[in-house]
Amino acid sequence: MRPVLFHLGPLTVHSYGFFLALAFLVGMGISFRYLRSRFVDAYIVFELVLAAAVGGIVGARAFYVLGHLGEFRGRWGDAFKFWNVQGLVFYGGLLLGFAAGVAVIKWRKAPFGVIADSAGLALPLSLAVARIGCFLNGCCFGKPSGLPWAVTFPVSTQVEMGMPKNPLHPTQVYELLMALGIFVVLSSLLGRFRRRGEVMLGFLLLYGAARFVNEFFRYHDNPRGGLFFQVLSAIIFVGSGLALLFRHRLLPENR
Repeated sequence: MRPVLFHLGPLTVHSYGFFLALAFLVGMGISFRYLRSRFVDAYIVFELVLAAAVGGIVGARAFYVLGHLGEFRGRWGDAFKFWNVQGLVFYGGLLLGFAAGVAVIKWRKAPFGVIADSAGLALPLSLAVARIGCFLNGCCFGKPSGLPWAVTFPVSTQVEMGMPKNPLHPTQVYELLMALGIFVVLSSLLGRFRRRGEVMLGFLLLYGAARFVNEFFRYHDNPRGGLFFQVLSAIIFVGSGLALLFRHRLLPENR
């Protein structure tokens, strides 16, 4: 692992921040290209990424704080430390980032379904890039494991992150590989999607399943935390699956 990626004069570049920024750039490039292929003003991507970045970071932090209120009693100021990468939850970022994006789409009067699909294609690859930063930083780690590919983090990181003192499941790598798989599947099926919104629903369906599986291996201080995310993932999986099943009633056709 390598929490600090490199130094640039007095500037310290951290792995998590670097790969998070790279994830946004990668997602922006994929979304931009998708929108241009659908003859939509692709430059809206820059506004969407800014809104999603701000909303996503705030949402990811808020989701963590709401799930760990006891941790902040007597020091509520710590709840606003958005740079604390241990205290960010992807689902919270997805929810508030999505809401911020919807606000921009409505303000710009852009086609919601097409832009949602561009995000559905961009998100899995962006997530894969971000998980590289998670692995190098040592956050989002897994439960103890005796498997040959289990990883051992430095003692200082184990203490700082509250890790078990054993080799651990590399859940960051698991999610990275699953996200890459989702991107490959969605990319290969692009020509078969007939209705606007299907790509985003496909992402939610596949990511819900992937996250449900990964939670079996991911470590939580509170065992109920893993169960909560599994239930949430199952709801997303079932909801998006039902929407895809009845898409002829719910989604507009591509024109």
